[in-house]
Amino acid sequence: LQQRVGVASARAKQASYLEDPQIAFQLSGVPVSHPTSFNQADTNSIGIRQMLPFFGKLGLKEKIAEQETKVADQELRAKEQEITSVVKMAYAALFMAQRSIEILREQLDIMKTIIGTTESRYRVGRVTQQDVFKAQLEQSELLNQLIVAEQDSNVATVNLNAAMYRPPRTPVDTPADLTLPDVASGASSLDELALANRPELRGAEEEITRTERMYELADRNRKYPDFMVGWDYMRMPTDMKKDRYGAMVNITIPFSPWTIGRRNYEVEESLAEIRAAKSNRDAIRNATLKQVGDSLSKVQAAKRSIQLYREGLLSQAELSFRSALAAYQTGRVEFVNLLEAQRALREARMGYYKATASYLQNVAELERAVGRELQ
Repeated sequence: LQQRVGVASARAKQASYLEDPQIAFQLSGVPVSHPTSFNQADTNSIGIRQMLPFFGKLGLKEKIAEQETKVADQELRAKEQEITSVVKMAYAALFMAQRSIEILREQLDIMKTIIGTTESRYRVGRVTQQDVFKAQLEQSELLNQLIVAEQDSNVATVNLNAAMYRPPRTPVDTPADLTLPDVASGASSLDELALANRPELRGAEEEITRTERMYELADRNRKYPDFMVGWDYMRMPTDMKKDRYGAMVNITIPFSPWTIGRRNYEVEESLAEIRAAKSNRDAIRNATLKQVGDSLSKVQAAKRSIQLYREGLLSQAELSFRSALAAYQTGRVEFVNLLEAQRALREARMGYYKATASYLQNVAELERAVGRELQ
């Protein structure tokens, strides 16, 4: 897309130039019996020809080419926003996968302790063998979840490196936690930002301007002629006055009965392109407002979830598990209660990081919809 912008820019610079001039050679009245005896010809001439469009047509062609450059530039801006959003979303997915791996490994360490405690209590007859099997089954389930999390981490790493145009196996480190951007703008202000900054929408506006210039050019082509001017130097070997010159002006007739229909259809085509460009702009506008509304709702929901986890769920799940573990070691609660507390702790920590990753991904989608960073 960067190269296409360069192509469109170079094309726009060409549009202000006239067509190449023509040099005309002409021999008239050369005797057939002496086809190379040019000094016996009636006229030998050399001249130059130049096409000249009617006033204003060349300027319109230049403006049309400039609008094409602006459209290409907005396509580039849109692709930059898309790549940025993809990178942020892939990074959030990788962050979630790596946190899941850490949590599951910690849970496996805890399960090893629980299994050791359960086996010790089973040997002295304080729990049934079923509790031992339950603990081992839970350990196997954690191992299976760990395999899935490692696979998710590998996939997220490949996706992130692909989005950044790097070798797919390039290692990527993530911090233990992420600073979450604060999206404080309301829906109305975000709508205004999106309508002003979304590259696709701005590109659609530039496309409308381009089609309007196309209509102006088509209308001028229908109404006004183009010209060809020329000047000739003529040499007449057989006349007394051998050196002469000639001048010419050719004028096109765009409104001739056998060509006016084509010109009318060109105008009709350009008007249809204007209507299509405006419809496309309206469709992009509606889609943009929808994306902003959807993404903002998801961002707000994820933010509330994060606050809920931070304000109580995480600490409550941690305290509940520690209490259940201590009570189980002293024989005051059943194994199933400890297992439920351990699962609740795992789900709380996983839920917190899922909400964090969801928040980051939805902010990335919101920024993509708005067309600029919100941090």
